[in-house]
Amino acid sequence: MSLENSLSPLTTPSFPVAMHRGEWDRDSFWTFADAAKEATEALAAQKMKALENMPVEALREFCTQYRFFTIEYISDLALLLAKLPFGGLRSLLSQILSEELGEGDALRAHPEIYDRFLASIGVPRDRLDRGLPENRRILGALTQEMAQRDPAFGVGLRGMGGECLCQTYLSVMFDHLRVHPYMQENADRIDWEFWTIHTGEEDIVHGELTRAAIDRYIQDEPGALPDLAQGYERSITAWNRFWQNIFDACAPQRSVVS
Repeated sequence: MSLENSLSPLTTPSFPVAMHRGEWDRDSFWTFADAAKEATEALAAQKMKALENMPVEALREFCTQYRFFTIEYISDLALLLAKLPFGGLRSLLSQILSEELGEGDALRAHPEIYDRFLASIGVPRDRLDRGLPENRRILGALTQEMAQRDPAFGVGLRGMGGECLCQTYLSVMFDHLRVHPYMQENADRIDWEFWTIHTGEEDIVHGELTRAAIDRYIQDEPGALPDLAQGYERSITAWNRFWQNIFDACAPQRSVVS
C-alpha cells in the first residue's frame, strides 16, 4: 500500500508515490526521500502554526505527548542495531543511541532531559505517562514491525525516519513553540536543553552523517533498496498520523489543514 492510499488528506504530505520493487536505484531512492522530507516539512510548518496561540494547558499536553516517541525511538534503535551487520551504519547508530541514553549517565538521557523541560513549563510528574491510546498503538506497531522485518526495512523506519524526520519536525515545532506568549514570558526559567540538543548544529550533523552512512549502506547492499524505501514510507505514514492524533486531542479546532 502506498503512503497516499493509507492516510486521509489531513495527514498525507504530497510527494511522489514509491515505485515498485524492481524499479529502485540509488538516485531514484534519494529523489524520493528528499521529496518526501520536503513535503513533510511543509506539512509540519503548516500544522505547527497552531502552537503559537494554543491555550497553555493544551500546550503542555501537546508537548507531553511527544515524549512517548522519543522513549520508543530509543528502544527501537537498540533493536535495529541488534539486526544490522557490522559496518559504518551500525557504528554510527550505536553512537547516536549512546548519546540518546546519556553516554552512561542516566540523568543525561534525552528522555530525562525532555522531562525536565516538561517540568519547567508546569507539567506535573503524574501526567507524564498519560499517552494517547492510538499513539501508543502506532508506536507499538512500529516496534513489532522492527522485530519482524529485515534490517533494511528497519533502517528506513527508524534510521531514516527516526533520526532524519524527527529533526525536521522538532525544528519546526521549536520555531512555533518559542513564539507562544507563555514561552516568551517564562523563557528565563524554562529548561531549553533538550531543544538546544535537538534543533541545533549537533542534530543537523547527525542527520547528515546518517544520510551518508545510509548511502554507503545502499552502495554495499543495493538489493536492500526496496525494503529501505518501504520502511521510510511507513515511517512517514506513522509519524504524520502520530502528530495528527496529538493535534486532534490538543487543538481540534485547528486540526484541519486547508
